[in-house]
Amino acid sequence: MKARRNLRLVALAYPIGLLFFVGLGDPAGLINLPVLFALKDKWQAGPQAVALFEALVMIPAYAAVLFGLLRDHWSPFGRRGWFGQRDRAYLVVAAPLAALGYLWLVEASTSYLPLLIGVMGVMVAYQMLEVSCWAMVTTAGQRASATGNLSALWEVVETLVRIVSVLAGGWLAAHAALEVSFMLAALLTLPVFALAFVGPRVKETPAPVDAVGGDVEASEADWRQLWRRLRERGEPLWPVAAVLFLHSFSPGWGTPLLYYLTDTVHLSSDAFGLCRAAQHGGVLVAAGLYVVLHRKLPFDRLLMLVVAVNVLPAFGYLLIRDTAEAIVVCAVIGLLCGLSSVAVFDLLMRSCPRGLEGAGTAAGYSAIGLASALGDVAGATLYAHGGFVACLVVDAVATAAILPLLPRLRQLRPPSTAATA
Repeated sequence: MKARRNLRLVALAYPIGLLFFVGLGDPAGLINLPVLFALKDKWQAGPQAVALFEALVMIPAYAAVLFGLLRDHWSPFGRRGWFGQRDRAYLVVAAPLAALGYLWLVEASTSYLPLLIGVMGVMVAYQMLEVSCWAMVTTAGQRASATGNLSALWEVVETLVRIVSVLAGGWLAAHAALEVSFMLAALLTLPVFALAFVGPRVKETPAPVDAVGGDVEASEADWRQLWRRLRERGEPLWPVAAVLFLHSFSPGWGTPLLYYLTDTVHLSSDAFGLCRAAQHGGVLVAAGLYVVLHRKLPFDRLLMLVVAVNVLPAFGYLLIRDTAEAIVVCAVIGLLCGLSSVAVFDLLMRSCPRGLEGAGTAAGYSAIGLASALGDVAGATLYAHGGFVACLVVDAVATAAILPLLPRLRQLRPPSTAATA
């Protein structure tokens, strides 16, 4: 029994460790702030140009579901041997590609267009890595009957990645050349590549079989199942996709916040990094609180509560006058909004169809990525013409629009509904 428990802990810890290194090396990780401040200060790009850059860079994230379909039914090295496991195979292939992309950027990032092309290329490689990590975490959570706890742990790891990224990224933006950041990001692919050679073997979920009878082409089965789950009357999945989209549509949180805190409040890049770290620290506390709350409250009631609390906190940014106030306000906002983030990830894992861990989770992340980019572009336009308050109002309306959708989720009966411990 003890040996089985230890094996289960290892199976959970392995993908979580991978998430840390993949998140840190991702273009949205360590290099994010150095790139944003290079666009803003070095090339004098305005809010709309910066938001457009981020929206274009995230195109591979919008197509995450395609990477998920690929991962679910094809392994680069076949089905036999150590690298017959799909996720290990993608680590071996994608990590070196990401490193090469970063090394190319060291020499080529001399203007807006080469920087855009290079970061987009790296993003493709990291999308392959991330889909494999998401699938491993989702599979581990469903098999261990621990979607709630693992969702909180997932959020903790992603938050730790963000804290390290904004602290180190803010310092790099202020004290080092952009090329140094790309070199460090290239080095971060080494542990990802190394982890492909260690860790537990995991029995993979077999490819889905069409309900009508008989095997069908894998991609066709995936699309049929995903589409069926989206439109089913008894167990609709479309409210889940809508919740993910609206939760991530945040016009006031990306580029507008960067320009508001640095141009209007006059925070330095170091101070901005500290503020973002404080906000992510609040999310860490929220993840621990969620572990307690989800054991005491039914999931649908808890989800309703944390979304309602998440409607207005962003207006706290208007109270900021200096760095000390910014750190306090960002920490409180991170705590309040972090609860809803953990709950939404829990919802995503609960709703993911068995056998489609890669495609199902990636479909959710496609909605998240698309909503984030659209929200940032819309927010940059609103900021340029209506100011920061207009961004916050639209953000609050989008979050409030989630509330009418939540009663529909009571009809959802995912495979892991009972597995909430």
